[in-house]
Amino acid sequence: MSKKKIKNSFLLQGSILAVAGLLVRVIGLIYRVPLTNILGEKGMGCYGTAYDVYNILILLSSQSMPIAVSKLVSEKLGRNENNNAHRIFKGALIYGLVIGVICGLIAFFGGEWLASTFYHAPSAGRALKVLAPTLTIACILGVFRGYMQGLGDMVPTAISQIFEQIVNAFVSVFAAYELLNYGYSVSRMLSESEAEANAISYGAAGGTLGTCLGAATALLVLIIIYLKRKSDILADISKQDKGALDSFSRITKMIIFTITPMLISTTIYNISNLLDNPIFQNIMELKFGLKEDARLALWGVYSSQYRVLTTMPIAIASALAAAIVPSMIRSYAAGDKLIVNNKIDSAIKFSMIIALPCGFGLSVLGGPINKMLFPNLSNDMIVYMMMFSVFTVTAFSLSTISNSILQGIDKLNVPIKNSAISLVIHLVILPLLLVVFKLGIYAVVIGDFTFAMTVCVLNSYSIKNYTGYTQEIKNTFVKPIISSVIMSICCYLVYLLFHKLIGSNTISTLIAICVAIAVYGIMVIKTKIVTENELESVPKGTMIIKICKKIHLL
Repeated sequence: MSKKKIKNSFLLQGSILAVAGLLVRVIGLIYRVPLTNILGEKGMGCYGTAYDVYNILILLSSQSMPIAVSKLVSEKLGRNENNNAHRIFKGALIYGLVIGVICGLIAFFGGEWLASTFYHAPSAGRALKVLAPTLTIACILGVFRGYMQGLGDMVPTAISQIFEQIVNAFVSVFAAYELLNYGYSVSRMLSESEAEANAISYGAAGGTLGTCLGAATALLVLIIIYLKRKSDILADISKQDKGALDSFSRITKMIIFTITPMLISTTIYNISNLLDNPIFQNIMELKFGLKEDARLALWGVYSSQYRVLTTMPIAIASALAAAIVPSMIRSYAAGDKLIVNNKIDSAIKFSMIIALPCGFGLSVLGGPINKMLFPNLSNDMIVYMMMFSVFTVTAFSLSTISNSILQGIDKLNVPIKNSAISLVIHLVILPLLLVVFKLGIYAVVIGDFTFAMTVCVLNSYSIKNYTGYTQEIKNTFVKPIISSVIMSICCYLVYLLFHKLIGSNTISTLIAICVAIAVYGIMVIKTKIVTENELESVPKGTMIIKICKKIHLL
């Protein structure tokens, strides 16, 4: 395979996963609107707190599973060891099942204690019990996705993610509505405040039910795909030299020694967001005497509005990260430094091409977008939060990509060290912002991108140190920033114009978003940020090129 085809294959697979990830986030954003309107800020705070505890357990069990399994499988396939690759898959299934069951039991029996002790939010305990089975399902699901990704095929993961989110959306909204009403019906004998708290607890539990059923649906989809492809997989295995089989103990060691450092790295990288909640809750209660419902309301604005919107473009970076690991492992193992550096360049460049305009766009249109999506909720606070979007989106996208690059060149311990240093800095800065500067929920926002930016700086130095890679600046950062600024000015002026003319926030926002996409697309083509060859490597790239040539953009 030529260098161009190798590069294009990586970008194509990454693009497929990115499109699916974006669609998943859009569906997630859409269903969050009725869910937030049903549960309210307090209910979403309870829902978000339950998810924070759940996410900690996910981090400790399945978060790193897909990338770790894909790494091991890719290494074996790179050596034409098809049988060993399949044996790793089966061994990882056993590992995932054991870890998943343990974490599921912790969530079911200890969830209420964790929510009460660390978050001062006992109302989140019921939702955690509903989420408990999901932990087991997620571990097995992660192994299947990792195996398919290791084979170089991102389509099964993409399909399963879409099915997962569709089921999640419908079930979450329906169950939240029904259980919220049920909660009120069984709380008639309680005081008004107690009845509300109990109903919110039931409603949040209903919202989490969709997560469980969605994950189960995704697993079923992947099992069906695997069974359909099993004959082809076994045919490839039959070509394998039986004498080259790895022992079960060796495979177990490989799984443990690969998954563990990736798990630690992923945990440290993501734990900052999860530690923010208990730090915020405790300081705001103990230092400022803020009541649980007020604290949950503030956290609800952050978790259900700000974080939901900012994580959408970050999902694209995560998709590219998932695609780059198995692809880079094979190039790195072959000792092809040029291809490795080309893949690093492509991953970072395409991540920034997406992240920068999304960040700038959310910074200027964050308020109108939130008003459009959540018309029944207060809007003043979120407007100021969204101004930080450009920093948060850019930093987290870049740090996600750089972590995966280091894992792809087999430097598994480096992201651990860099994330740990960044976490320590974060844990010092956040309390200072809360206690000394009294920034409230804004302290969490500032702390987020400070952590991610520190990871970026440290990872960039490490990548250069191990690969000799020098980051291209002009097309990766300068041109996209200039294009994003022009786009932001245009879309904001269009929003103000149409809002003044027709008075509708929703219509004005949608028109402004369309203008933003068109302006940025034109700028990307005209400034030659993306070449024609690079356009060919993305889904429908040939069609895009034809359209651009027809309207004289190329």
